Amino acid sequence: MASLITHLERLRRAQLNQMDLGTADLRILWMFSDGRSRTLKQIAHDLGLEQSTVNRQINAAIAEGLLQRTRAEGSPAQLISPTDWGRQAFDDDVEKSLAALQTGLDALQGDALEFLDEFTRFVNAFDAGVRATGDVD
Repeated sequence: MASLITHLERLRRAQLNQMDLGTADLRILWMFSDGRSRTLKQIAHDLGLEQSTVNRQINAAIAEGLLQRTRAEGSPAQLISPTDWGRQAFDDDVEKSLAALQTGLDALQGDALEFLDEFTRFVNAFDAGVRATGDVD
């Protein structure tokens, strides 16, 4: 089992290297998939990160053209939202990721739903085991 998990982790890292966006950009853009703009403070809260970290990541994403700042009329707060290009880059990377997962599920043929049920059960039990032995967010 350890060998399979190690192999899966290597494949996950290889897939991340095939993505156009980095992990931080993917995480930020995923948060915006609900269509809502947010302030830096809201982003930091939603991501569970320090505001200084979020500020650095947001500024980098703005410089890359993935995000934009706007100011709501009558409000001093700046709102952050994805650009059209940021949304498209996110959608493209999600599509790449899902295509690879679908290839794996297709190989299971009729057993895909059973696999997903059992894998969910395993992940939930693993989660319980990890939480029982340490501090987990």
